Amino acid sequence: MNATEVLHGFFAPSSVLVVGVSDSPRNLARHIVGNLMEFRFPGAIYLIGRRPGFLYGHPIRTSFEDLPEGIGLAVILTPAPTVPDIVDRCGAKGIRYAVIQSGGFRELGEEGARIEARVVAAARRHGMRFIGPNCLGVLSPPGRMGAVFMPVKDYWRHGGVSVASQSGGVGVTYLYGLASENLGLARFASIGNKDDMDESDFLRVFDADPDTRAVALYLESIARGRAFFEALRACRKPVLVQKANRTPHSQGVAFSHTAALATDDAVVDAAIRQAGGIRVRTMHEMLSRIKALMLPAVRGPRLAVIARSGGHAVLAADAAADAGFALPEYPPEYLASIAGSFRSDVIRRGNPLDLGDLYDFEAYARILEGAAALPGFDAVVMVHEYFAVVEGEESRKLIPKAAELARRFDKPVVLVLVTDERETAQIKRLYDYPFFTSLEDALMALGAARRVRERGAGDAPAEPSPDVGAAVTRVRALARSGAREVLAEGFEVLRAAGVEVPAWALVRSTADLPVSVPFPVAAKVVSRRAVHKTEAGGVVLGLAGPEDLARTVADLAERFGPFGDGEGVLVQAMAPQGTEWIVGGRRDDVFGPIVVVGAGGVLVEVLKDTAIRLAPVSMAETREMIASLKAEPLLRGVRGAPPGDREALARLVVTVAALLHACPEVAEMDLNPCIVHPAGATVVDVRMRLVPPDPAIRP
Repeated sequence: MNATEVLHGFFAPSSVLVVGVSDSPRNLARHIVGNLMEFRFPGAIYLIGRRPGFLYGHPIRTSFEDLPEGIGLAVILTPAPTVPDIVDRCGAKGIRYAVIQSGGFRELGEEGARIEARVVAAARRHGMRFIGPNCLGVLSPPGRMGAVFMPVKDYWRHGGVSVASQSGGVGVTYLYGLASENLGLARFASIGNKDDMDESDFLRVFDADPDTRAVALYLESIARGRAFFEALRACRKPVLVQKANRTPHSQGVAFSHTAALATDDAVVDAAIRQAGGIRVRTMHEMLSRIKALMLPAVRGPRLAVIARSGGHAVLAADAAADAGFALPEYPPEYLASIAGSFRSDVIRRGNPLDLGDLYDFEAYARILEGAAALPGFDAVVMVHEYFAVVEGEESRKLIPKAAELARRFDKPVVLVLVTDERETAQIKRLYDYPFFTSLEDALMALGAARRVRERGAGDAPAEPSPDVGAAVTRVRALARSGAREVLAEGFEVLRAAGVEVPAWALVRSTADLPVSVPFPVAAKVVSRRAVHKTEAGGVVLGLAGPEDLARTVADLAERFGPFGDGEGVLVQAMAPQGTEWIVGGRRDDVFGPIVVVGAGGVLVEVLKDTAIRLAPVSMAETREMIASLKAEPLLRGVRGAPPGDREALARLVVTVAALLHACPEVAEMDLNPCIVHPAGATVVDVRMRLVPPDPAIRP
């Protein structure tokens, strides 16, 4: 079934069967029937219950044999133990879509989980797609579809927002929010336990829906991380995600710095950003972003701001900068054209434009129109503060004016209306055009809309992937030998991948000296017991000759020995002077391989200045990761230090990501520190954790 077929199957079926109906006032399934009638569902409605009767003029049947073949959608609300058999009977009657609203499955324990597994098996036998179980249902004003078990009214404006919510209760809150903000609803699905249709499926469905202009997701878990990421990246519509359940379940003692830094929520955040979605934290933030997305596209950073007061002009300038907008000067001819509107020349006319002592509402409209017409601006924001009891009638005329200008010039004309709550509620009842009551909300929402536009501006050209085949072969050989924690041997893996590493040798005592590593050298403990070896005094730098090295090796062997397999003292040629960075990654349980780059060295877990992406990554993505870091200025050179080779650091990140993606045996990988110097990026420490190889992969 393709996405369009699934869309029609759930939101515009030819007919609906409601299972679990009775004429009892306490029966929940009766509300489904009432809602279908409230929404004027155009197809046939069939009812199944335990006892015969009538409900809203529709006969209640007691046997599936009495139903015709080819019903479009079944909506099931019966006790959990009865659902597997009902799904089987629906499938036998040729029904290919179902919404299972019943609760009492895995959310209640092992027995519920077993029943749920039988539901899935029954659906699979018949090739059925289903939503739920444990869900509220589906709504679609454009499709005249209202199949939820709580009584509702068809009062949502038809429009372009589609919602998939893992929680029915939160989903209803979203519905109230859309209605209160006059944001039109296209589709709504409460997706519950997500045994079949999950967020990845709905992204594809909504992407194929001509009625959907923006997608809002409320999620408490992500079922298939990579599928979600790919569906989000492929979706041509703006997607906003509110992901709850953000507190880490457990951290424990991390094997590597990377694992401690790349927490579950940080990975979710990175995946949404990388795929081009918008992450929001609250429903208020979600609704404000959607309002901006319902306006014409923001095609660039040039913003024209008009404010009725000087204070709001100052606040607007700050908010514009925070949201990434520029405030170019207004053209002299525009300022000259509006000069006659003002009573005095005591205020400098700049951008933001302070209307100051102007109290002429017709002039406000002319000034707004003139700004919207200027080709040098990509969006216009007007901050209008007014006392509704005095200026309400005249102020409201700006709303249809802004709507007309947005359509005519195909650019956002944003109104920030600062007034009392009673007036705000009145405006929402009178006008469909979205407006804001907070300047900061408006600018941040407009900035998010701009990022959506830039995301769709075109893909970067394909880049050749780094050749990590030899490195993968070495890792798999180590994994097959039983190695699970790789320390010094990791340098050989990196060298095979083309990564710059200093000359090195591993010794267990002074008996292993001398070594063919050019002086000056560093001596570092390599031990599974010493993750933080600098703090433990296990690193000595700048040893000038053999005698210094021998004394240091003897001291470290005495303090940290005895050494196990692959452990000892690493004797390593000193790397060039530069700044310390961390590059690494791990295999996330939900999203698969991820890569991390950030400020490294001994303060890595204190500063926690890192950027995360799903692997593999491109050079363009990696440059954006590095640019987002607070430590990025270090690469430009600080206090006379030469700049670091940021391209070499970016290539290292791309290579590590390619290795993590190609080699599932690598569970975690830490390169800390990597010394970024003017001529490259040198890895001076490596730590890897491996998992047993897949027996299906040949050596």
